[in-house]
Amino acid sequence: MTYNKTQLHPEKEFERHIFHRDQFAHYLRWTYVLKIADRKMNILDIGCGNANLLELLYRNKYMPNFYYGIDVRKQVIEQNKEKWKDLSFARFEVIDIVQDRIKSNSHFDIITCFEVLEHIGKDNIDKTLKNIHDSATKDSIILFSSPCYDEKVGAANNHIIDGKVGEMTFNEMESKLLVNNFIIERVFGTFASIKDYKDKLNDWQKTMFALLSEYYSSDLVSVIMAPMFPKQSRNCLWRCKIK
Repeated sequence: MTYNKTQLHPEKEFERHIFHRDQFAHYLRWTYVLKIADRKMNILDIGCGNANLLELLYRNKYMPNFYYGIDVRKQVIEQNKEKWKDLSFARFEVIDIVQDRIKSNSHFDIITCFEVLEHIGKDNIDKTLKNIHDSATKDSIILFSSPCYDEKVGAANNHIIDGKVGEMTFNEMESKLLVNNFIIERVFGTFASIKDYKDKLNDWQKTMFALLSEYYSSDLVSVIMAPMFPKQSRNCLWRCKIK
């Protein structure tokens, strides 16, 4: 099956002092997990990549009871196994989230699926969401993040699957979650173009925007303001439960 298997590496970009709103958004998604996580939770990280989420939890002394990182790329998983071999609570496995069932005896308190859905093709979304739904319980917090497609902007090159756009619009993503029996608790924008939300600002937001803009670059302002404007954002984080 054809997927796009590329990923961004914010940690490497930061080391080179390259700062962009997309890199900030990636990092801040992980810190949101840190914000809501409790020590000794069971965490499922779908499309774990280089296990940056695990590293963030570990370095900040939020060691989970069980961390289960899955990814379709065997080389990435093998690298993770070697790097984190001394962590008894961490397990990694090659799993195709579209075709393979997630096999674990654990109850997952938090399930993350960050920047995955746009890489698998729209025809595979329903099957993938059902698989994720089946791996959750009613107490699980499920976090999705994915770009919000805007035809005026177009899709990123690595989100074109077999010549078709893999990104969903805000409304498409919302519809897919609801029809697949997810309850949407909150939606946060993760980054936005200032021009897309500037005319939506109320009085106190205009004051906040002006004060922030005096100090921060537009890349930082775009991620700081975005959670207030999910429908105008270029990427959103969806916090869900299952029915």
